[in-house]
Amino acid sequence: MASGCLAKVVFSDAKHNFLIHYLAAIGLLLVSPVVFGFSGLDERLAAIPLEIISPILGIILMTPVFMPEQNENIYDVVRSKKTSHTLVCFMRILLSAFITALLVGGLSLYMRCSDSQVTARLFASALISALALGALGVFSSALGDSALIGYMVSASYLVMDMFLHSKLKRFNLFTFSDGGTQINLWLAAAAAILITAALILRKYRR
Repeated sequence: MASGCLAKVVFSDAKHNFLIHYLAAIGLLLVSPVVFGFSGLDERLAAIPLEIISPILGIILMTPVFMPEQNENIYDVVRSKKTSHTLVCFMRILLSAFITALLVGGLSLYMRCSDSQVTARLFASALISALALGALGVFSSALGDSALIGYMVSASYLVMDMFLHSKLKRFNLFTFSDGGTQINLWLAAAAAILITAALILRKYRR
């Protein structure tokens, strides 16, 4: 019963508060073939569009998870409910991460069908980059109590990485674009730490 109630809360929440973000992410995927060429790319060249688009998807989908409660009136209503607000936020993050994985997977499959060498390890690397940058947006949003701050910080990191990626080393989002062949587990660990810190900060700050 409790799990079913939580599922209803999260579904309703997603429908009313985050649908616009889902549509924006899908819109980005639809226009990406116009901006990038996806046909006949080797693994390193295929990594360039995939490792640029995927983190943007992470920013769009994950950053606004705390946005509804930034309105104090809404937060007071949420706080009065029996369902844990922290648990609801965690479920939002899981849902956003799942949708991010679906969209990155869809883009990877499309590129693979266009005769580009999108391997499983490249897909995993791009997804981890998306989750890491999305997690940075989540943490910044919790820290600044504003989704706008989360968007600004994560977008700024992406732009900075494009110019300084060689200096960021373990926290470089463009692993395969730079000729790497191993999945960056440092980014995966950073994503987990940032999300955990954001949930704790949000709970006790509020």
